[in-house]
Amino acid sequence: MVRYILFTFLILIVGCVETRDPRLMDVSQEGDDNITCEQITIEYGSNTDVATAKITKNDEDDVQDCFLCAIVWPGLADFKNADGNEGNALLDRNIRLKKIAESKGCDVSSYPEQPERYDW
Repeated sequence: MVRYILFTFLILIVGCVETRDPRLMDVSQEGDDNITCEQITIEYGSNTDVATAKITKNDEDDVQDCFLCAIVWPGLADFKNADGNEGNALLDRNIRLKKIAESKGCDVSSYPEQPERYDW
């Protein structure tokens, strides 16, 4: 009997697992008016690298989430897609950075290709 109670308690605890909320980067940031071409290039490249990693991770986690939801327990699946949404926010920031760079006459031809947006 104790095993059944412990098992039920464990199932309830696991079912209440909370996944993390996405921390989205603001598209427009303080100091955007004073940013230099070199700073834009560095931030754009960094954002691209981080967004690629986050979106790839979230795409891989989607398969795991489907498995967890269908086979194990729905409470373990991440339905907030924090990494994918954070990656998309970085790509949105890059769109703004590129527009700022073009308005300042910066050379944007060397900017890295952007990954495909996370689409859930």
